[in-house]
Amino acid sequence: MTNKFTLSLRSFITTLALFLVFTVAVNAQDKVQEGAVKVTAHMKSQLSLNDGQYSRVLAINKDYLQKVVDNPGATVVQKSKNKKVYDEERDGKLKSVLNDSQYKIYVANRSANARVYKEVVDM
Repeated sequence: MTNKFTLSLRSFITTLALFLVFTVAVNAQDKVQEGAVKVTAHMKSQLSLNDGQYSRVLAINKDYLQKVVDNPGATVVQKSKNKKVYDEERDGKLKSVLNDSQYKIYVANRSANARVYKEVVDM
């Protein structure tokens, strides 16, 4: 009888743990999607993006935010180094999507944009 109880308790705890892991993963995905939409909407108004640019910039921002959020166990120094790499990667992708004048505006407003990204990551 004790074995049945122990087995049932183990099954319950395993199910609960899996549920929690799944819930956290879904919440992180929602955070990334919501953040990417917020940042891209800010950029749309700032840079006058057309619909094609908007969808491509949204994908770039979603990919960028996913990488920034997915750093479990990384130290502050590692996160900072990784973020620099991700920033350069994102900027290169944006340069291929934006026209010259839009990219100049983007670069000129990089610090303001960084605040929006930080706000989103800290949500």
